Amino acid sequence: MGVCNPAGEHDTYNGLYMTATELSEIVRGNSMRNLPVKTEHAGSQVGHVVTSFLDASGNLNCVMQLSTSSIPASLAQGFVRDGLALDLSLGYTVDIQNTDSKLHAKEKKLVEVSLVRKGARRGCHITEYQEEGKDVVFRKNDAWAAFDLS
Repeated sequence: MGVCNPAGEHDTYNGLYMTATELSEIVRGNSMRNLPVKTEHAGSQVGHVVTSFLDASGNLNCVMQLSTSSIPASLAQGFVRDGLALDLSLGYTVDIQNTDSKLHAKEKKLVEVSLVRKGARRGCHITEYQEEGKDVVFRKNDAWAAFDLS
C-alpha cells in the first residue's frame, strides 16, 4: 500500500498533474480497481490495484496485490522487501487540445501504477507491505519497522 499521487491541484489548474476533483472522481468511480502494477513503467504486469482512497491530506493511495506466479512479480516483491524500489508512480495519459492558440489538458486516462526506485513526485512511496503469513511492515521516516497487528 502507498501514496501513488500527491494531493491534487486546484480545479482552475490547466496542466498535466491531477486536480483534487479528478482524484476524488478516481476514488468515487473505483477507477483504479484492477489497474496493472508494473516496475519502472515497463515490462509485464506484476500485480494489480485492489482499491484506492484519499488520505486526510488529499493524497491518492492505493492497495496493490502482487502476483505470486511469475518471476518478474517475485523480483518486484524482493525490490520492495529489500528496499530497492520503495516509490510509486501513477502512469496516465493526458489528452491535450489546442484551442484559441493555447494548449488545454483535457481527459486523463489511468494506465498503471509502477514500483520505481525514484519517483518523480515527492511523497509518492510505499507506506506498508505484508508478505503472506508475515507481519505488516510499516515505512516511517525512511526507516522500516515491523509491527505485529494480531
